[in-house]
Formats: sequence, structure tokens, C-alpha cells
Amino acid sequence: MSIDDKAIGKDGFTILSNTESGKIAMMLESTNEQELARAISLFDEKLLKIKSISSDMSPTYLKLCEEQLPCAQIVIDKFHVMRYVYDAVLAVRLKIKKEFAEQLSKGKKKTEQDKSILHEISLLNRCTRKLTQSPEKWSQTTKELMTQLFSKHKTLKQAYDLSQNFKKWYDINNHENDETKIRNKLWKWYYEVQSSEIEAFTSVIKMLRKHEDEIINYFKRGHTSAGAERLNGKIQRFISANYGTRDKDFSLYRIANYFS
Repeated sequence: MSIDDKAIGKDGFTILSNTESGKIAMMLESTNEQELARAISLFDEKLLKIKSISSDMSPTYLKLCEEQLPCAQIVIDKFHVMRYVYDAVLAVRLKIKKEFAEQLSKGKKKTEQDKSILHEISLLNRCTRKLTQSPEKWSQTTKELMTQLFSKHKTLKQAYDLSQNFKKWYDINNHENDETKIRNKLWKWYYEVQSSEIEAFTSVIKMLRKHEDEIINYFKRGHTSAGAERLNGKIQRFISANYGTRDKDFSLYRIANYFS
């Protein structure tokens, strides 16, 4: 199963879905911990059948899964963890960009130095998406751009390499290794991050250590929230095709019939 939040119109919903069937098991117009606990408890002994549940790092959802799903192994969604790591890389990019912006002259007339600085800022703007991709996905033009940037900004190259090393550790093929080896490789990555002294990664290590067991459960289950994200996308397209949710009750009735 997967648990995720979804905005429909101006309202926030919690959706519990079956990853294999892609169907909604529960959809509640709330993200309140007590209300969710009361709603999910209506499934009674059926909750014992859930062996694995994927979630983001929401404290509410993690606590709910821990207390209400005693037989389920909690798996922190890989996408959310990787996004956290990539955000640290992008934070390094933003810091460099800010340092360049502070060097610009205050007057309206641009000097030669200003033109050079603006060129560097433009290059940093162009690399945003590339910093969240593997090098294999880069075109030849992109490779040249990134080589140029990395040669000028060593810290950015270091941050990018750390994210790619973590991505390699997170590869599902590593499930063949035993848990001790997987943990040891993760701790080795922690050491690499600490040695780099890149401030943006401090909160990343803190997050990983806090949820380490649930993140490592990915290698045991191979479970992500990709199915839940697809379901969210289908619901959104369904709503758009039906001209929004002006009549909310009827819209929810149709969603229930179509997706559950």
C-alpha cells in the first residue's frame, strides 16, 4: 500500500491506495492525525494483511503507519529522499549564484565585469535540471556546459558527485547485498559528506539518520510511491477532463466509482 496527500481544489485529502492494483482503498478529506486514525481503524483486521506501506517523511503518516499497521514494513519513498539530496546540490548552486549577484555594480550602466558576471549567472540558471540527472542522460552540449561549470566551481562539482554516489547506493540492484553491507556503504557516504564540509548537506545527513531503517527497507521490498503518484496524476486529469470540482460531493462520488 501507499499513503500520500492530494490537493483537490482548495481541499487537502489523504489517499491510501493499493500499489499493485492502482486503486483507492481510503480517501479522507483530512490530514489530521486523530481523524486519519479513526478512519483507518474501520478496516479492522484487514489492516493485518498490509505487509508493506510506502510514505513520504510526514511525521503524521509515519506515526499513523507505525500505530495502525502492526504487520506493515514502512518504506520511505525513494523519490522524496532523492529530492532532498538534490535540493542540497541546488542550494550550493544558489549560493554561488547569490555570490555572483552581489558583485554586480549598482548603477544602471553595465560594465564589462557585469557582463561577465551575468554570463556566469546565465550558465548557472541553465544547469538547474541537469544537476538532478545522471551524466548518461546529458547530451554532448550539456556535457560541455557542465564540464565548464565544474572546472570553475569545485564545490558544485563536489556536491553533484555526492548526490550521484548516493544515487548509486540507492540502486535497487544493491538489494542483493546483506543489510550490514548496505548500512556500511551508507555510513561511508556520511563520512564523504562530512569530509566535504558542504553546509547544505548537513540537514540531509540528519534526515537520513533519523529515517535510516525506513529508507533501508526499500532494499527489502523494492517499494516506492510511484504508483501513488501515478494515481494522483490520473485523478488530476480526471478532474480537469470533467471541468473541475464545482460540485464537490458529486466529483468525489465519481472519483470513488472510477478509482476505487
